Amino acid sequence: MSQRPRGRPRSFDANVALKAASERFRTHGFAGTSLDDLAEATGLARPSLYAAFGDKRSLYLAALARLTDRVERSFVTLGGFALPLREMVERMLLGAIQGYMSGEKGPSGCLLIGTATAEAAADPEVRAALCAFLAMEDRCIEELLAAAGSTRPAASAAIVASVLHSLSIRARAGEPRESLDRIARDCAAMIV
Repeated sequence: MSQRPRGRPRSFDANVALKAASERFRTHGFAGTSLDDLAEATGLARPSLYAAFGDKRSLYLAALARLTDRVERSFVTLGGFALPLREMVERMLLGAIQGYMSGEKGPSGCLLIGTATAEAAADPEVRAALCAFLAMEDRCIEELLAAAGSTRPAASAAIVASVLHSLSIRARAGEPRESLDRIARDCAAMIV
């Protein structure tokens, strides 16, 4: 005879809730996001949030992991297009800008670059998540640039990643889309 699980079954989609929490963290940062903010964003009561994700910090770390996975998948997808070098860099940067310009209250940049950098100084797990993201980003960009014919893929990847980070910050600061697009195209022209 099997035992029935305790409590009610979940009546919500954990992925949808994590996406909503990620957006709230992206807008307000870790410290600036309260449990009430997360409950409002996800539509879940605090007990449901705790049961599904643990504490606020665990939910934040899950949001960082979710973004890392999403970005890695987007690099894999981009690699499937087998684009020439300049077009590869442009598509990568312009695609990132599209995401950076979205947000709950306007352009919010990248969750990791915009918020985890502040938390990483005091939290070893956030620092590890940020380092893992940066390592994945560097590796994927280098592989994409090498496949597109770059003669210096590692050096070029470091430049492209740096520009991605700058674009995230500039978007969050409210710089106009046209300016960000120009930076992206100028970077692509320099990499070739």
